[in-house]
Amino acid sequence: MQGITEIAATTVPSSNGDAPLPKRQGARGMLPSTWLGRSLRIGYLAVDGAPVETSGTLLDWCGVGPIFNIEGGRTVLGWDRVVTLELIHD
Repeated sequence: MQGITEIAATTVPSSNGDAPLPKRQGARGMLPSTWLGRSLRIGYLAVDGAPVETSGTLLDWCGVGPIFNIEGGRTVLGWDRVVTLELIHD
């Protein structure tokens, strides 16, 4: 077929002695790393679509959503459910 060009892309250095690629520094999440361990006021939509407001401590985040300690239990809220996250001033 004419007009088709194959392009090989890689993020791994070749074995011919090339220098390794630089690693990304810092947090990779959607929330500032300074928020970890802080108390937050959380607004989200429940399964039935009703708005819910609560507070909790931000433990971590992942591809699915932020992980909180809410009322003593670890809870993951999906990014598609979170409406607001607001720091509580200690």
